[in-house]
Amino acid sequence: MQWRSVTGLAAVAGFACSAMADINGFNGFNMVYRNFNDYPNSIITPTINGSSGVRIMENMGPVNPDNPQKFANRHFAQFSDDNGVTRLSLQNNQSFKISYKMRINSNIDNDGSGMLWPQQPEGGLWFFNNNAGDFSADGGIFVVGNGTVFVGGANQNFSLIAEGNISPAFTKGDILQMSYTYYAPGVAGALAAYAVQFTNLTTNFTKTVFNTFDAGNPALNGFIDGAGLGFRFQNTRNPLLGSDGTVNDTEYWDVVVVPTPGAASLLALGGLVAARRRRA
Repeated sequence: MQWRSVTGLAAVAGFACSAMADINGFNGFNMVYRNFNDYPNSIITPTINGSSGVRIMENMGPVNPDNPQKFANRHFAQFSDDNGVTRLSLQNNQSFKISYKMRINSNIDNDGSGMLWPQQPEGGLWFFNNNAGDFSADGGIFVVGNGTVFVGGANQNFSLIAEGNISPAFTKGDILQMSYTYYAPGVAGALAAYAVQFTNLTTNFTKTVFNTFDAGNPALNGFIDGAGLGFRFQNTRNPLLGSDGTVNDTEYWDVVVVPTPGAASLLALGGLVAARRRRA
C-alpha cells in the first residue's frame, strides 16, 4: 500500500459537492474515474446498481512503450443525494452507520512465482475530509489485496484489523461484510468516534475496532462539514503478466445507510467489545 497526494484543478474537477444534507438522502453514486491515471490506456468497465452497489473491472493492459510501468489508477464511487449528479456532503454533527459487502478479485499474482506481487489492488470506504482539494487529509478503511485491513487518515486515530504479511484478514475473492459507524461529537464522549465491524464471510474471521478522532486539533473533531464519502477502487499492474495484462475487479453491494444510530448502537457495540475482551 502506498500513499499519494494529488493537488490541482484537474485532479479535483470531479469532486463538486451539493449543499450539506441529511445522509438519509443517499440515492446513488457520483462516479469519478482516473483520479490517479498512471495507466491512461486501461479499459474500465463499471456496473452501477442504483444506490445498492457498484463494481469496476479494469484491464490495466500489457507493458509497452506507450504504457510503461507506473504506480496506479484510482477511481471513486462517491455517495450522492441527487442520483449521482453531485457528491453528498456530510454534517459534522450527524451520526450515521454504513454497512456493505465487498470483494476484491485480481489476477495480479498469476505470474508463476507463487508469491504475492508487491503492489496490490486496494479498496474500502473512503472519506474526503478537505474541500480545498488536498487529498492528504482524506482516509478511510484501507482494504489491501494482500489481506491487510486498517482504518486511518481523515483525522481518525489509527486502528489495525489485520496485517496481511503476518495474519491476513482475507484473500482475494473472499466476501467481506463491513460496517462503519460515525459517532458525532457528544455521542460517545467529547470526541467524535468511529467503529468498524469486519467479517470475512468466507472464512468467518471477524473483528471490531472502536476509536476516536484525533484530539490534537479541536477544529477537526470528527469529519468537517461538507466532507464527502464513497468507495475507493485503486488498481495497479504486474508487468510480468502476458499480453492479456492485469485485470482488477472490485465490487461493493448490499449498501445500507442508517442515519443517527446514536446511543443504542453504542451500547450494543460496548457489549460486543466487552464480550470479545472476555474471550481473549
